[in-house]
Amino acid sequence: MEISRPHLAKPLPSRHNRLRFTLGNLFMFAGVYLLLYVGGIYAQIEYLRYAARGDTNVEAPRVVMRRPPASTVSTNARPQPTIASLPQRERIVSAPASAVTSGQIATEPPDPVRAVHISTVERVVIPSVAIDSKVIEVGWVVEEHDGRQVAVWEVAEYAVGQHRGSANPGEGENIVLAGHVGGYGQVFRDLYYVRPGEEITLYSAGEAYRYVISERLVLDEENAPPEQRAANAKLIGPTGDEMVTLVTCWPPTGNEKFTRRVIVRAFPAP
Repeated sequence: MEISRPHLAKPLPSRHNRLRFTLGNLFMFAGVYLLLYVGGIYAQIEYLRYAARGDTNVEAPRVVMRRPPASTVSTNARPQPTIASLPQRERIVSAPASAVTSGQIATEPPDPVRAVHISTVERVVIPSVAIDSKVIEVGWVVEEHDGRQVAVWEVAEYAVGQHRGSANPGEGENIVLAGHVGGYGQVFRDLYYVRPGEEITLYSAGEAYRYVISERLVLDEENAPPEQRAANAKLIGPTGDEMVTLVTCWPPTGNEKFTRRVIVRAFPAP
């Protein structure tokens, strides 16, 4: 006759083991959440880069780098022009140091006529350095600097930005396009390597416009005196002649990161 043995209950886990189990699960869930969160961020960045490419059919990402709200006096809402607000060559001022180090440009606030001008450039292509990007309009934020009002220009994060109020192709004036050399978009990462004689094509209002690069300038900005910064900024002002002015920072890395400007100028192709 078989004698049954009494069933012995498993000992309950100790408080220390329960704590380890709970913490292990918490860390596991936190790791999964962090992985999904970071993965989502990278996926969004890659999508925005894709959307900014000129050869895609999705809408251009209208993401811009702006100045902190605390320093803002007013933003660039489109005012209605008046008879007295005639176009004129803008006065140029030196940029606040914080704007320079972040790669932004400062000028006198543009006049109301320029503020209501509609930008129409949609795409810029520079085959020699494999640049092909959508273009969005960018404006400015007005702030106080040394007792004066200064317009600090926004910079498109992923696409190229056409300065609001700058000319469109065929209007006989300066077409100003700016973009990041670093950051997420890096749209003008290779602009430094263009050479005179190479072509730029702008697409505007359904038409293609060809331009030939005449010069590429590398100018000191962060460590330059105010007069030099003002002269640099003058290059994005009205010129009286049709041209394209492309602007970015240089170099993208190192101890002198973003301390210079690369300015590329191009004129209509013959």
